[in-house]
Amino acid sequence: MTETSVDDVIEEAAAAPYHTILEMWRAVLAPAKQEQLAPVTPQWANRVVSSYQEIRFQDMESFRTDYFSKVLDLADILDEEIATDDECLNLTTAEEDSEANAFHYLNVLIQWQKQFLLWELEWNTESPTAAVEIAAMSEVHKMFFGEQGLLGLLDQIKFEFTDEHKALLVTILEETRQEVEDAR
Repeated sequence: MTETSVDDVIEEAAAAPYHTILEMWRAVLAPAKQEQLAPVTPQWANRVVSSYQEIRFQDMESFRTDYFSKVLDLADILDEEIATDDECLNLTTAEEDSEANAFHYLNVLIQWQKQFLLWELEWNTESPTAAVEIAAMSEVHKMFFGEQGLLGLLDQIKFEFTDEHKALLVTILEETRQEVEDAR
């Protein structure tokens, strides 16, 4: 039996094929379809109930449904963006990924933020499920935008969210908010 050295592991990792962040996001989100059908685990229920004072163990089935519905909505946004470009997954380096897919990353980020805004605007404090809905939004937000969230993967390709991008995001979110208010 041969021993594996640190150098061997590093060499093997360097030889591994590159996967775009779009691919990695898709892979992370893919199990959500199966997980939405799985039973709520005691560990997950305990963490959620401990984190949100209005949530009870009896709410966890509803929470799971709402949580995975939101995750799948965001996964659909990602899939729709990937479908616009046959070549966006066929890149071989982080540099290529950052350069060639920058528009896709920006578009996905904007669409994800827009979806969160729409959920927030639809949320009704007087609904009997208001606590479950806000807890699900919060948990999904952490998964995507939190410190350990999916967006953190963009650091691997040194994606820059510029001031121009921020201004565009603000404009789109303001327009979305106005459209919703006008429709009421």
